This record gives sequence, structure tokens and C-alpha cells, in this order.
Amino acid sequence: MIRLPLLALGLCLIVLSPAEARLPDTPTVEAAIDSILEEGDIAGAVVLVQDAEGRRIITRGVANRQTGAPIPEDAQLRVASIGKVHTAAIIHSLIAEGLISLDDRLADLVAPHWVDGIANAQTATVRQLLTHTSGIADYYDDVWFQTVNTVQGNTPQRTLGYIHGRPAEFPPGEGYGYSNSNYQYLALIAEAVTGERFDALMQARIIGPLNLQATSYNQALEGGDVIHGYGAPDEPERDVYTLIENHGPDGGVFTSASDLANTLTALFSPDGELSELGRLMLSEDIDRGDGRSRVLGPMRIRDPRGLDVVMHGGSIAGYASMALYELNTGMIIIVHLSADRPDLAGQLVRRLLQ
Repeated sequence: MIRLPLLALGLCLIVLSPAEARLPDTPTVEAAIDSILEEGDIAGAVVLVQDAEGRRIITRGVANRQTGAPIPEDAQLRVASIGKVHTAAIIHSLIAEGLISLDDRLADLVAPHWVDGIANAQTATVRQLLTHTSGIADYYDDVWFQTVNTVQGNTPQRTLGYIHGRPAEFPPGEGYGYSNSNYQYLALIAEAVTGERFDALMQARIIGPLNLQATSYNQALEGGDVIHGYGAPDEPERDVYTLIENHGPDGGVFTSASDLANTLTALFSPDGELSELGRLMLSEDIDRGDGRSRVLGPMRIRDPRGLDVVMHGGSIAGYASMALYELNTGMIIIVHLSADRPDLAGQLVRRLLQ
């Protein structure tokens, strides 16, 4: 999930060219992370950088302020909306198999009760759901955030029920509006056309084929998920580890930095194991100006000096993440902060790229 548009992160300010695609040395990266942690009073961070010289995972701060436990390099991260890339990959696998098409209408693919009373749901297409051009209202707002608790996950019954009767943002295909509701619907489509639960599809089509040992979907609070996030509205110091907000196809992926880098490589490297799905994601663009576009899933940013970046970010209570893959060089940056500060995650990415 995410509450702020990531276009505000300003990645169009990238200054490297592909021929110079080298990221800073480890001490420089550590200094940049420490500066961000101090600026935002953030407990900890995990940063992965990969360039032609190899892959490095750098952790700073602590996983738990109460115990002072360090952050393991292989810790699971609550990457929130970055999980939409996984969901989009599943949808494109169904498109590749001919089970659905981009022009199929949502209402023709799911049971009627899922679209009744939801503005635009009768006419929105798979393409519009993937690109956030459906106009369907976003359930994830400040009022919704107040309902997040330690018991209820973000099920489609709750999320779509919350926007029942709410007006559309714009007619389908006639605007752009980031909406987590779109990805709730994409999972319902996947389940309807396959007859399988979405967690099983995630395992069979992404986690299993890529042998992602530290990746899971809608998991309980256990295992490798040891990083405590901090901060809630009106409670900036609150430990929000036990809040069940990271559930569902719009934000329910838990993954390590290494697993996420492997997933991006599998999708967007020319010879990646899931490169067919990555090519489908990049096969259409919706221009948003200043070199930014929304492809059929993530965001794409083309810098005038030569970099061509596929990226997504995520923001939930206590956590902010950003992941990008540079298509010309295979360069990867993944940033995960233990605070809901997507602005600082973006600043850190820019510092590493300059």
C-alpha cells in the first residue's frame, strides 16, 4: 500500500549515464544511510546495491529499539506496494497463457457481487486496473488507516466494501489515479479464472519457480520478519510491528532484499527466468510527463542522460521501501526504512545515484 504518489520522489534527477553506472563504495553508502537515519530519527535501514562490480547488502541501525537487536542482512522486509510487481507478474502470466486479455472487463471475469455498487467496476478493464487508469476509488485513505489493527487483514470484503457507493475518481481510461483497490480486483480476477487462491498462485508462479527462500505472502508475524517499524498518526514513536496492514495483493509480500533483487532480475533482465512477463509489463506506457510513465504494473522513468529505470515503492505504518532496476545495465537499488518515510527513502536513492 502507499498513501503518497511516488512521482514526488524526483528520480528524474538521476545524473549518471549507463557507461558510468557504478554505485558508491560501501563506506559512502553507509554514510548516506546514517545521514538519513539521523535526519528522520529512524531505527534502522536495509539497503541493497548492485552494479557491474557485484551486489552488496548494507544494514544500519537496529531491528528493535527495545532489545537493540541488529538487522540481519537476510531479514524479511515488509515491502508493501512493491508487492504489486509480483501481482502484476501473475496477471501477465495469465495473459501469456490466454486465460485473460488486457481488454477484458473486470465485470466479465468476477462474480457480480464484487462489482455491484462500486463505481467504474462494471466497465474497467484489466489494462486500466494494471495502470491505475480505472478511476475506481482507492480504499486506502487516512480514515482507513485508523482501522488497521492486530487482528484483521486487508481482505477484499473489507477493502472493496469500504468504497461501496463512493463515486469514481474519473471515467475509466480518462485519467490517472493510484488506487490500491485496482490490485484487490486483479487478485480476484486471477482467482476466478484459475480456480486457485491467490496465495497458491503466488507460490506456484513466482516464489517456487524462482526458489525465493525468504519470500512469502500474507504470512503470520513470525520467522524472518524481525524488523520493527515505528510511527503511526499522532504516535511517532509507536512500535507498529504487530499491526496487520501488510496483507493482500496490493501489499502482502514479505521478502528479503536479496530475494527482491532476484525477482527484479528474473523479470527485467533480458535472459531472466520470467523475462517474458517483464517484457509484457513494459509493452505499453502511459506517459505522465518529465520522463515518467506507468507501464502495465510498475513505474518507468527514462532519464535524458540515458538511464531507463523500472521502479516501485511502498509505504505502510512503520515502513517505507523503494526498489528500482536499471534496464540498460542491470543496476539495482533497494531501500527499506523502519519508518513510514517514503520521502527519505527517495532521498537516499537519489544520493546513491548521484
